[in-house]
Amino acid sequence: MSPEAVELETPSGLEWAPVIRLVVGGFADRAHLRFDELDDLQLAIERLLAEAEAEDRVRLSFELVDGGAVRLRVGPLNEQSVAAALRDSGRGGEELNLRRVLDTVVDSFDVEGVRDGKVVVRLDKLVPAREA
Repeated sequence: MSPEAVELETPSGLEWAPVIRLVVGGFADRAHLRFDELDDLQLAIERLLAEAEAEDRVRLSFELVDGGAVRLRVGPLNEQSVAAALRDSGRGGEELNLRRVLDTVVDSFDVEGVRDGKVVVRLDKLVPAREA
């Protein structure tokens, strides 16, 4: 893990959302994200955790990536529930499903590390250069 990285492991469940928001906020500050960019990351994480079944515990890793991006990994999550949540309904974009939310609020996402029916979802958010 790079020196510009943070890992958080918490019990899964809505009661831990404030802890996750606090850590995301601190990391976003370190990455010099604006409020709307922070809000995008929090929404992506919250929707992902709400729609994809997590284990008893969930791990989130936050990393500043060369080239000006923030990379988050969230897991382990149930592979089948992630696949179902990311499935495009094909209904012309009318449905506000997880795929549509992630397409809107992060620059890219992918499913990594399939193992024993569990996956990790990677979320990337570009960080625009800021004037000093």
